[in-house]
Amino acid sequence: MRFTKWHGLGNDFVLLDGFDEKVVMTPSLARQLCDRKRGIGADGVAIILPPEDSHYDLEMSIYNADGTIAEMCGNVTRCVAAYATQKQPDQKQWRILTAAGVMSADVITYTTQAAEVTVMMGIPELQRGDIGITSDKEQLAQNIRIDMDGKTLIFTGVSMGNPHVVTFVDDIDAVPLDDWGPRVESNPLFSEKTNVEFAQVLSSNEIRMRVWERGVGITEACGTGSCATLVAAVINKLVRDTATVILDGGRLQITWSGVGQPVQMTGPAVEVFSGEYKGIGENDDEYTIN
Repeated sequence: MRFTKWHGLGNDFVLLDGFDEKVVMTPSLARQLCDRKRGIGADGVAIILPPEDSHYDLEMSIYNADGTIAEMCGNVTRCVAAYATQKQPDQKQWRILTAAGVMSADVITYTTQAAEVTVMMGIPELQRGDIGITSDKEQLAQNIRIDMDGKTLIFTGVSMGNPHVVTFVDDIDAVPLDDWGPRVESNPLFSEKTNVEFAQVLSSNEIRMRVWERGVGITEACGTGSCATLVAAVINKLVRDTATVILDGGRLQITWSGVGQPVQMTGPAVEVFSGEYKGIGENDDEYTIN
């Protein structure tokens, strides 16, 4: 099975090209590919497929490292757009169908190994039901209180096609992300679990953010999480409509002009290596590659 490995600010992915060969993916195979000791190693897998109609240029499906399906991911969307331009250098604009809808990606700068890409990430959804809270589903997902070790954390919920909750803290370095992250992700309040962002506002146009991704864990960057963080900061009147989100892996530029408007994200995409995957796991009968 041929693959190429990309990352967006350290958030890394295995890309499989369904234009070139038939790909049949299962949770078991996704876990094997993402295994950092026995597989290629990645935070997720993206399968790129030909379009079924003229409303988009290609289709993308995403699996997390634990084999669960991700509705949307901003970092891998940039990587897929850059990869598509690598194959077709004359095309810089792409309409990519995801489980969260069609995303428009514009490859601003491009070399054979790296690119800068802007993605229109869609209109954020702001109600409790949009992030999987089953009670009072039509209320705004604000002032969500979760007790953590005697401390009450106050979250704002944002769906970017996938669920996020964002809390703002005074000192992000003091947050025990590896402890609080999975506990908030799996809180019974969220019927489908949730992505969790801890953010510290540094200025009117800079936010430091760390993320615990649903189905993955701590990652160096999260595109949808960065968008959700900027949206939550605007809603809470902490920043204006544009800010640089500073992640463990680097920086993303995020813009949101308000309710009912799409979020725009700009950041890098880098190819790491490509090759053939020949690994056969203990459950090799669970998947087929033709």
